[in-house]
Amino acid sequence: MGWFTNKPYDVIHVKYVDLVTGNIFRQSKMPAARLPESFEAATTVQFDGQDWSVVEARPVTSADFRRTGELVLVLNKITKEFVNPSTILFSLPTITGDALPQIAAGTSKLGVDVLEIHEDDWRQIEWLPASAANIIDTELASVRRVIENERVDVGFKKCHLRDSIPKLAPNSVLRLSEMRAAFDPKATWLAGFAYQGVAGVAANSFAIRLFSSIEVFGVASNDIVDSICFANSRANNAPEPDVPNLANFAAAHDLLLVDWCRILVLRPSLANYMAYFNRQ
Repeated sequence: MGWFTNKPYDVIHVKYVDLVTGNIFRQSKMPAARLPESFEAATTVQFDGQDWSVVEARPVTSADFRRTGELVLVLNKITKEFVNPSTILFSLPTITGDALPQIAAGTSKLGVDVLEIHEDDWRQIEWLPASAANIIDTELASVRRVIENERVDVGFKKCHLRDSIPKLAPNSVLRLSEMRAAFDPKATWLAGFAYQGVAGVAANSFAIRLFSSIEVFGVASNDIVDSICFANSRANNAPEPDVPNLANFAAAHDLLLVDWCRILVLRPSLANYMAYFNRQ
């Protein structure tokens, strides 16, 4: 008796659903080869000159919809309006000039627990060496000028690009294994961090979700940490022992906590950290 296997579908029946109405407004037969391997990344399709963004794909991966021969795409119509470039505002007063960590080849955030950040949030709240205090002060002065002089409603006419900030520990080595030992055992170590709307996980990245809900992420290669940033920086109703552990770790490694958009530098003390991470 021979073995029988289900051959993957080469042509996929695709149903297109309007997010607003919830109705199927179009159907097509698409060669599987013309569809992406996954809809993990932000995807746009076009019908009769109209662009639509893919809000949801059921299923997400080619392996799954080739197995069933069916794919449902929930779409949202993209409206195009003329915008005068002179009226465009920046949503943040500052971003880093440091290059974004690249996505590791062949990685996917599907089915794994990762921390997703917006690209502009890279190094917005971070630990930096106390030896860089003068450089930090100079950069913060530039950010302050943008906030005080360039704010318009909820945006800014200018955005300061921070391009003189050093790496985390230019004169010493900080190891990721030390962080593992310093943080509470109830912390959840994720598969790394990723960017919203982008497929894959950042190369050599790490991410930690503390029991207090504080999220720490960055890049480390061969156990040597290159950057440590914070995503969620507000603790829940259980700040201990995470906040004291963070303060002790920063003190042990002579690190300053810098929140660039709040124009804030914190030296590592329990009082400073409790006030910052417990803010409303």
